[in-house]
Amino acid sequence: MKILPKRYVNEEAVKRALKINSFRNLSKDKVMQFVSMIPYIDKEVAISIIKQFPVYADFGKVAIEQYTKVCNSILELNKESQNDVIRGYQTILDALSKRMENKDISEQEYRSITNDMIAVADKIAEADLNNKKFLERMLTKVGLGLLGGICVVGAAIGINSAFSNGSSLPEIQEEQEEQDEE
Repeated sequence: MKILPKRYVNEEAVKRALKINSFRNLSKDKVMQFVSMIPYIDKEVAISIIKQFPVYADFGKVAIEQYTKVCNSILELNKESQNDVIRGYQTILDALSKRMENKDISEQEYRSITNDMIAVADKIAEADLNNKKFLERMLTKVGLGLLGGICVVGAAIGINSAFSNGSSLPEIQEEQEEQDEE
């Protein structure tokens, strides 16, 4: 196992490394920096720090809930819009169908109406395909958003667990850290 060059053994050392005063209001950049530092942080210190920003975990839950609400709203609006499009095309098909019921239409008019109906059916199929593409893109975005949130939390927990039993990691005592800073 590779020996890591430094190990943070207290919260103050981690704060100094991140150039922050508190773990309460971490930006995304600082959280990502913290996550990348976890292998160098004492296991108990890392757990203690993570417990200090449950607001971040709550933020993730709230963000996912809000994103889900937005997605549901978009899906509902999409459903209504899609239904409106289909109803519009159905109205055209109904009108064309009524024209075909007329016994006095010529063969040419009959073919023309049939071609118009086929064109409307093609437009319905195109609208359906575009709607499916929209839903697929939206599902991909939702999946990536959720995956990103899970990865950050998983990284914070997993990296610490993977390296927490690394007894070969050198520990820097507080006194040494203070001397290094001078």
